[in-house]
Amino acid sequence: MSSETELSDLMVTAYTHQKNGKLSKAIQAWNALLNHQSVDKNLKANAYLSLGNLHQLQGNDELAIESMSSAIKANPNSAEAYFCLAYMEQERESFDLAIEYFKKALTLNDKDVGAFNNLGNCYDRLNKIDEAITAYSKAISLDKEYIAAIYNRGNAYMKKTQDKSALKDLTKAIELDANFYQAYYNQSILLKRMGKLAESEQASVKAKTLAKQELETKTTLKP
Repeated sequence: MSSETELSDLMVTAYTHQKNGKLSKAIQAWNALLNHQSVDKNLKANAYLSLGNLHQLQGNDELAIESMSSAIKANPNSAEAYFCLAYMEQERESFDLAIEYFKKALTLNDKDVGAFNNLGNCYDRLNKIDEAITAYSKAISLDKEYIAAIYNRGNAYMKKTQDKSALKDLTKAIELDANFYQAYYNQSILLKRMGKLAESEQASVKAKTLAKQELETKTTLKP
């Protein structure tokens, strides 16, 4: 059997185990591929990425970070690996480190709207609101209907008491998703602050109605 066939078989085995939820066996297959004498750097980087995702699914964050770091060593131009590292550090609330990784990911791929949005979230958690707004705005410039960044930027504008800009973004978020009760709720707070009490009450009632409907739906869907 040729080396190319052996590598292909290992990849098929790994992906099959992943699809079937057999994570430990998938990890074994990826490690076997990494130890194969003919594996090249690109395939090695992809294998480490897959291992990182599998370790994360198993709750082994340290092994996941180690695997993602190995992916970058194998391929320093892997934007995906930097993004995965950034996301894991964000989940661990290591926001400064997450920002560093998101920036590296965006240096390699500056069209990733999700990375810009998450970068903004990290800045927001560090109370660096101007930087957060800049990051959200870059996401929106790439996708004018990217609702997460629009909503997040609206909230950031609220923190800076830039009420007109905040209202514009929250209203846009509601236009994109008429069931977005969190946007209605924040819009209610904002309108009250702006002295528009009747509109604030309308938004508040809408938020409560939608939140109740969502809770009832989730309760109904429970097995």
